Amino acid sequence: MPFFVYAWIASISSAFVVITTKLTSKHAIANPWLFNFLSLFTLLLFIVPVAIFNQADLPNDWLPIILAAFFGALWYGCYIFALYKLDVSSLASLFSFRTIFAVFIGILFLNEALTITQALWSFVIIGAGIFASVDEKFNLKSFFQPAVGVGLVAMLFLAANNAFIKTALVHNSLWTTNLWVAIITQILLVPTIPLFRSELLHLKFRQITPLGALGIFQLITTFAANSAYAVNVGITSLIMATPVSMILAFLFSIFAPQLLEKHTLKVYAIRFTAAIIMIFGALQLSR
Repeated sequence: MPFFVYAWIASISSAFVVITTKLTSKHAIANPWLFNFLSLFTLLLFIVPVAIFNQADLPNDWLPIILAAFFGALWYGCYIFALYKLDVSSLASLFSFRTIFAVFIGILFLNEALTITQALWSFVIIGAGIFASVDEKFNLKSFFQPAVGVGLVAMLFLAANNAFIKTALVHNSLWTTNLWVAIITQILLVPTIPLFRSELLHLKFRQITPLGALGIFQLITTFAANSAYAVNVGITSLIMATPVSMILAFLFSIFAPQLLEKHTLKVYAIRFTAAIIMIFGALQLSR
Protein backbone atom coordinates (compact mmCIF):
# COMPACT_ATOMS: atom_id res chain seq x y z
CA MET A 1 0.00 0.00 0.00
CA PRO A 2 1.11 3.62 -0.50
CA PHE A 3 2.69 5.20 2.57
CA PHE A 4 -0.12 7.74 2.95
CA VAL A 5 -2.67 4.92 3.41
CA TYR A 6 -0.59 3.62 6.31
CA ALA A 7 -0.38 7.19 7.62
CA TRP A 8 -4.18 7.58 7.61
CA ILE A 9 -4.64 4.21 9.30
CA ALA A 10 -2.16 5.31 11.95
CA SER A 11 -3.91 8.67 12.35
CA ILE A 12 -7.33 7.11 12.93
CA SER A 13 -5.97 4.38 15.18
CA SER A 14 -3.93 6.87 17.21
CA ALA A 15 -7.10 8.91 17.77
CA PHE A 16 -8.66 5.86 19.40
CA VAL A 17 -5.45 5.47 21.43
CA VAL A 18 -5.88 9.02 22.74
CA ILE A 19 -9.57 8.52 23.54
CA THR A 20 -8.98 5.15 25.23
CA THR A 21 -6.04 6.59 27.17
CA LYS A 22 -8.09 9.54 28.41
CA LEU A 23 -11.05 7.34 29.38
CA THR A 24 -8.76 4.94 31.25
CA SER A 25 -6.91 7.73 33.05
CA LYS A 26 -10.18 9.40 34.03
CA HIS A 27 -12.18 6.37 35.11
CA ALA A 28 -9.81 3.45 35.81
CA ILE A 29 -6.13 4.19 36.62
CA ALA A 30 -5.42 7.34 38.60
CA ASN A 31 -1.62 7.00 38.84
CA PRO A 32 0.04 8.20 35.60
CA TRP A 33 3.27 6.31 36.39
CA LEU A 34 1.34 3.04 36.68
CA PHE A 35 -0.63 3.72 33.52
CA ASN A 36 2.51 4.71 31.61
CA PHE A 37 4.23 1.44 32.51
CA LEU A 38 1.22 -0.84 31.97
CA SER A 39 0.17 0.66 28.64
CA LEU A 40 3.65 0.27 27.13
CA PHE A 41 3.99 -3.21 28.63
CA THR A 42 0.68 -4.16 27.02
CA LEU A 43 1.95 -2.85 23.68
CA LEU A 44 5.10 -4.97 24.09
CA LEU A 45 2.98 -8.08 24.74
CA PHE A 46 1.10 -7.47 21.49
CA ILE A 47 4.25 -6.70 19.49
CA VAL A 48 6.29 -9.78 20.51
CA PRO A 49 4.21 -12.52 18.79
CA VAL A 50 3.64 -10.43 15.67
CA ALA A 51 7.35 -9.58 15.45
CA ILE A 52 8.34 -13.24 15.87
CA PHE A 53 5.83 -14.23 13.17
CA ASN A 54 7.42 -11.65 10.87
CA GLN A 55 10.90 -13.02 11.59
CA ALA A 56 12.25 -10.13 13.62
CA ASP A 57 15.93 -10.56 14.48
CA LEU A 58 18.75 -8.79 16.27
CA PRO A 59 19.27 -5.28 14.87
CA ASN A 60 22.02 -4.61 12.35
CA ASP A 61 22.35 -1.07 13.70
CA TRP A 62 21.67 -0.62 17.41
CA LEU A 63 22.29 3.12 17.91
CA PRO A 64 19.19 4.57 16.18
CA ILE A 65 17.01 1.91 17.84
CA ILE A 66 18.36 2.79 21.29
CA LEU A 67 17.88 6.51 20.62
CA ALA A 68 14.37 5.94 19.24
CA ALA A 69 13.50 3.97 22.39
CA PHE A 70 15.01 6.65 24.65
CA PHE A 71 13.08 9.48 23.04
CA GLY A 72 10.03 7.23 22.75
CA ALA A 73 10.02 6.66 26.51
CA LEU A 74 10.34 10.41 27.11
CA TRP A 75 7.64 11.26 24.58
CA TYR A 76 5.10 8.78 25.88
CA GLY A 77 5.71 9.65 29.53
CA CYS A 78 5.25 13.38 28.93
CA TYR A 79 2.23 12.67 26.73
CA ILE A 80 0.56 10.59 29.46
CA PHE A 81 1.15 13.25 32.11
CA ALA A 82 -0.19 15.98 29.80
CA LEU A 83 -3.27 13.93 28.91
CA TYR A 84 -4.07 13.41 32.60
CA LYS A 85 -4.40 17.20 32.94
CA LEU A 86 -5.61 18.39 29.51
CA ASP A 87 -8.72 17.82 27.43
CA VAL A 88 -8.31 15.59 24.39
CA SER A 89 -9.27 18.49 22.12
CA SER A 90 -6.57 20.68 23.69
CA LEU A 91 -3.81 18.10 23.46
CA ALA A 92 -4.70 17.03 19.91
CA SER A 93 -3.87 20.46 18.51
CA LEU A 94 -0.36 20.34 19.99
CA PHE A 95 0.65 17.59 17.55
CA SER A 96 1.13 20.24 14.85
CA PHE A 97 4.06 21.60 16.88
CA ARG A 98 5.87 18.37 16.07
CA THR A 99 6.44 19.71 12.53
CA ILE A 100 8.14 22.82 13.92
CA PHE A 101 10.37 20.69 16.11
CA ALA A 102 11.17 18.40 13.17
CA VAL A 103 12.32 21.42 11.16
CA PHE A 104 14.60 22.62 13.96
CA ILE A 105 15.99 19.11 14.52
CA GLY A 106 16.91 19.12 10.82
CA ILE A 107 18.62 22.49 11.25
CA LEU A 108 20.58 21.46 14.35
CA PHE A 109 21.62 17.95 13.36
CA LEU A 110 21.27 17.67 9.59
CA ASN A 111 22.65 21.09 8.57
CA GLU A 112 19.37 22.07 6.93
CA ALA A 113 18.58 25.75 6.36
CA LEU A 114 15.65 27.71 7.84
CA THR A 115 13.96 29.96 5.31
CA ILE A 116 12.09 33.15 6.15
CA THR A 117 8.87 31.47 4.99
CA GLN A 118 9.42 28.55 7.38
CA ALA A 119 10.08 30.96 10.24
CA LEU A 120 6.86 32.88 9.49
CA TRP A 121 4.76 29.71 9.35
CA SER A 122 6.32 28.58 12.62
CA PHE A 123 5.03 31.76 14.26
CA VAL A 124 1.59 31.18 12.70
CA ILE A 125 1.45 27.68 14.22
CA ILE A 126 2.54 29.00 17.62
CA GLY A 127 -0.09 31.76 17.47
CA ALA A 128 -2.86 29.35 16.49
CA GLY A 129 -1.70 26.94 19.18
CA ILE A 130 -2.43 29.55 21.84
CA PHE A 131 -6.06 29.72 20.70
CA ALA A 132 -6.32 25.91 20.44
CA SER A 133 -6.24 25.67 24.24
CA VAL A 134 -8.88 28.34 24.93
CA ASP A 135 -11.66 27.48 27.40
CA GLU A 136 -15.04 28.98 28.38
CA LYS A 137 -13.28 31.89 30.12
CA PHE A 138 -11.58 32.74 26.79
CA ASN A 139 -8.40 33.39 28.71
CA LEU A 140 -5.34 32.98 26.48
CA LYS A 141 -3.30 32.26 29.61
CA SER A 142 -4.76 28.75 29.46
CA PHE A 143 -2.08 27.99 26.85
CA PHE A 144 0.68 28.80 29.33
CA GLN A 145 -0.33 26.28 31.97
CA PRO A 146 2.28 23.66 32.98
CA ALA A 147 0.37 20.77 31.38
CA VAL A 148 0.56 22.45 27.96
CA GLY A 149 4.30 22.89 28.46
CA VAL A 150 4.62 19.17 29.22
CA GLY A 151 2.58 18.44 26.08
CA LEU A 152 4.91 20.60 23.98
CA VAL A 153 7.97 18.84 25.41
CA ALA A 154 6.26 15.55 24.49
CA MET A 155 5.96 16.74 20.87
CA LEU A 156 9.68 17.61 20.82
CA PHE A 157 10.57 14.12 22.00
CA LEU A 158 8.09 12.63 19.50
CA ALA A 159 9.78 14.48 16.63
CA ALA A 160 13.15 13.09 17.75
CA ASN A 161 11.66 9.60 18.10
CA ASN A 162 10.24 9.77 14.56
CA ALA A 163 13.59 10.88 13.14
CA PHE A 164 15.48 7.98 14.74
CA ILE A 165 12.76 5.48 13.75
CA LYS A 166 13.29 6.50 10.13
CA THR A 167 17.08 6.14 10.56
CA ALA A 168 16.69 2.73 12.24
CA LEU A 169 14.57 1.45 9.35
CA VAL A 170 17.39 2.11 6.90
CA HIS A 171 19.40 -0.85 8.23
CA ASN A 172 16.78 -2.85 10.16
CA SER A 173 13.49 -4.46 9.18
CA LEU A 174 10.20 -2.93 10.31
CA TRP A 175 9.38 -5.57 12.92
CA THR A 176 12.96 -5.82 14.19
CA THR A 177 12.76 -2.08 14.80
CA ASN A 178 9.30 -2.28 16.39
CA LEU A 179 10.31 -5.16 18.66
CA TRP A 180 13.57 -3.78 19.99
CA VAL A 181 12.32 -0.22 20.40
CA ALA A 182 9.46 -1.63 22.51
CA ILE A 183 11.79 -3.86 24.56
CA ILE A 184 14.33 -1.12 25.27
CA THR A 185 11.59 1.40 26.06
CA GLN A 186 10.15 -0.99 28.65
CA ILE A 187 13.59 -1.55 30.19
CA LEU A 188 14.01 2.21 30.52
CA LEU A 189 10.77 2.35 32.53
CA VAL A 190 11.86 -0.25 35.11
CA PRO A 191 13.28 2.44 37.49
CA THR A 192 9.77 3.93 37.76
CA ILE A 193 8.30 0.76 39.34
CA PRO A 194 8.80 1.99 42.97
CA LEU A 195 6.40 4.84 42.14
CA PHE A 196 3.47 2.44 41.76
CA ARG A 197 4.62 -0.93 43.16
CA SER A 198 2.02 -1.01 45.95
CA GLU A 199 -0.81 -0.37 43.49
CA LEU A 200 0.11 -3.33 41.28
CA LEU A 201 -1.15 -5.76 43.93
CA HIS A 202 -4.52 -4.05 44.09
CA LEU A 203 -5.36 -3.77 40.40
CA LYS A 204 -8.92 -4.76 39.56
CA PHE A 205 -10.22 -6.40 36.41
CA ARG A 206 -12.06 -3.25 35.33
CA GLN A 207 -8.75 -1.36 35.43
CA ILE A 208 -6.94 -3.93 33.28
CA THR A 209 -9.67 -4.48 30.67
CA PRO A 210 -9.20 -1.13 28.84
CA LEU A 211 -5.50 -1.92 28.42
CA GLY A 212 -6.37 -4.74 26.01
CA ALA A 213 -8.21 -2.37 23.67
CA LEU A 214 -5.45 0.19 24.10
CA GLY A 215 -2.80 -2.41 23.21
CA ILE A 216 -4.59 -3.32 19.97
CA PHE A 217 -4.91 0.33 18.91
CA GLN A 218 -1.26 0.97 19.85
CA LEU A 219 -0.09 -2.04 17.82
CA ILE A 220 -2.00 -0.85 14.74
CA THR A 221 -0.68 2.68 15.19
CA THR A 222 2.93 1.56 15.67
CA PHE A 223 2.90 -0.73 12.63
CA ALA A 224 1.12 1.72 10.33
CA ALA A 225 3.01 4.83 11.48
CA ASN A 226 6.46 3.24 11.24
CA SER A 227 5.60 1.84 7.79
CA ALA A 228 4.72 5.36 6.68
CA TYR A 229 7.68 7.06 8.42
CA ALA A 230 10.04 4.71 6.59
CA VAL A 231 8.96 6.36 3.32
CA ASN A 232 8.15 9.97 4.21
CA VAL A 233 8.43 11.58 7.65
CA GLY A 234 7.07 15.02 6.70
CA ILE A 235 3.78 14.07 5.04
CA THR A 236 3.21 11.25 7.52
CA SER A 237 3.63 13.69 10.42
CA LEU A 238 1.08 16.01 8.83
CA ILE A 239 -1.49 13.26 8.37
CA MET A 240 -0.85 12.07 11.92
CA ALA A 241 -1.52 15.64 13.12
CA THR A 242 -5.05 15.75 11.68
CA PRO A 243 -7.51 16.31 14.57
CA VAL A 244 -9.30 12.96 14.41
CA SER A 245 -9.16 12.63 18.20
CA MET A 246 -10.56 16.15 18.51
CA ILE A 247 -13.52 15.14 16.33
CA LEU A 248 -14.12 12.07 18.50
CA ALA A 249 -13.88 14.19 21.66
CA PHE A 250 -16.46 16.59 20.20
CA LEU A 251 -18.83 13.68 19.49
CA PHE A 252 -18.36 12.44 23.06
CA SER A 253 -19.21 15.94 24.34
CA ILE A 254 -22.56 15.70 22.54
CA PHE A 255 -23.57 12.10 23.20
CA ALA A 256 -21.69 11.21 26.42
CA PRO A 257 -20.28 14.39 28.02
CA GLN A 258 -19.88 12.72 31.42
CA LEU A 259 -17.31 10.28 30.01
CA LEU A 260 -14.72 12.59 28.47
CA GLU A 261 -15.18 16.37 28.26
CA LYS A 262 -17.82 19.03 27.73
CA HIS A 263 -17.41 22.53 26.29
CA THR A 264 -19.59 25.05 24.49
CA LEU A 265 -19.89 25.02 20.71
CA LYS A 266 -18.02 28.34 20.62
CA VAL A 267 -15.00 26.79 22.38
CA TYR A 268 -14.95 23.86 19.97
CA ALA A 269 -15.34 26.20 16.99
CA ILE A 270 -12.26 28.16 18.12
CA ARG A 271 -10.26 25.00 18.80
CA PHE A 272 -11.13 23.43 15.44
CA THR A 273 -10.33 26.67 13.58
CA ALA A 274 -6.98 26.93 15.35
CA ALA A 275 -6.24 23.27 14.60
CA ILE A 276 -6.99 23.74 10.88
CA ILE A 277 -4.70 26.79 10.74
CA MET A 278 -1.95 24.84 12.49
CA ILE A 279 -2.26 21.90 10.09
CA PHE A 280 -2.14 24.25 7.11
CA GLY A 281 0.95 25.90 8.57
CA ALA A 282 2.55 22.51 9.14
CA LEU A 283 1.83 21.64 5.51
CA GLN A 284 3.70 24.76 4.39
CA LEU A 285 6.61 23.90 6.67
CA SER A 286 6.95 20.43 5.19
CA ARG A 287 7.34 21.65 1.61
